Amino acid sequence: MLPNILRNSIRPQEILKAPNLLSLLRLALIPLVLYYYSNGQVRLAGILLIASALTDVADGFIARRFKLITNLGKMLDPLADKLTQICVAICLCISYKALLPLALVLVIKDLLMLCMGLTLLRRGKQPFSARWWGKTATVAFYTAVSIIMLFGDSLSPASIWAISSTVVLLMGYSMIRYYYMLRYKLAEM
Repeated sequence: MLPNILRNSIRPQEILKAPNLLSLLRLALIPLVLYYYSNGQVRLAGILLIASALTDVADGFIARRFKLITNLGKMLDPLADKLTQICVAICLCISYKALLPLALVLVIKDLLMLCMGLTLLRRGKQPFSARWWGKTATVAFYTAVSIIMLFGDSLSPASIWAISSTVVLLMGYSMIRYYYMLRYKLAEM
């Protein structure tokens, strides 16, 4: 059941807005990425992941540029991001054990962000919009996993570890910054 603040603000016509359709496309790409990855077509899965990341950039650009930001989009966009990232991270952990810390930090960060958003919603406030540090962590994640999916066979374990560690640090920084934003907002109330 959606909180009242969301349930009362989503309109059916919002679904057909271009940014929301791109977010829905990203959700539809998740099973394809997983299918191709699990069937050994890792490069094709990597290409689909890159396409997903590009639609993420496009939907944000279109929404802001043409003033098509909707309440539905505010939910669909991060949902598509999080589901894509978590599914891909889990898949890659099966092949590359060095990526386990990346997957763990990703899940912890996303659970913390979900709890923060729900806390704000319960208090009648809108959740935070993405900040530069969150976007940087997302871009770093997509770049890292795309490199690993496309070129993982030719990368050394040390290279994979270095790539993963960089993303973990960026995600950790993002998580801490959002946490302090929440503390500040709650102190204001």
